[in-house]
Amino acid sequence: MKKIREVEIAFDKYADKYDEWYIKHREVFINELKVLKSLKLKGRGLDIGVGTGILSSKINIEVGIDPSVKMIKIAKKRMEVIRAIGEKLPFKSSTFHYVLMIATLCFLENPIQTLKEAWRVLKENGLIVTCIIPKDSKWGMEYEKKKYEGHKIYRHANFRCIKEVNELLRKAGFSIIEYKSTLSYGPHEKAKIENPSENIRDKGFICIKAKKQYSQ
Repeated sequence: MKKIREVEIAFDKYADKYDEWYIKHREVFINELKVLKSLKLKGRGLDIGVGTGILSSKINIEVGIDPSVKMIKIAKKRMEVIRAIGEKLPFKSSTFHYVLMIATLCFLENPIQTLKEAWRVLKENGLIVTCIIPKDSKWGMEYEKKKYEGHKIYRHANFRCIKEVNELLRKAGFSIIEYKSTLSYGPHEKAKIENPSENIRDKGFICIKAKKQYSQ
């Protein structure tokens, strides 16, 4: 619980600037949103680690959860939100058609438990989409640098490569079915609007779609 509390405090302090980052980096916002829309998620959805809801509210997700009080306060203006942690979701089993996690996995105290909870609340053949900043991408390496410099947010993160995330998903009872990616440019390169790609090589934002299997 210690890490959960530390992350909560960090994001409470960062809440007012979270949306500002996306406004400043407009191309990133557009590119990430295009990827999310390209996944064509349907039905009742849950966003674990919803933050301010700036992205998930644009794809009509019904409910989000987050431990940060200040993040939730902003998100409530956009969608239904509940203060909770991914390791212990306050929902009945087989409630949602899909679960979304946008740059959430790296901040979790117990990622495998959260993925198993996602599995539990998903309906039969439900989908999970885990969007990450790969550790070995240009964006990931930049954030890793900031992490070791003591950045107030990234110092709490545990960035992973695609292979590691795939293994976590499989252990939690999911079968990977699709990849979508964007951000072919680095954080210090000229930003541009891109179309979503199935080629994940050298991309800074990758969404992994996986399907719930019958056993974990």
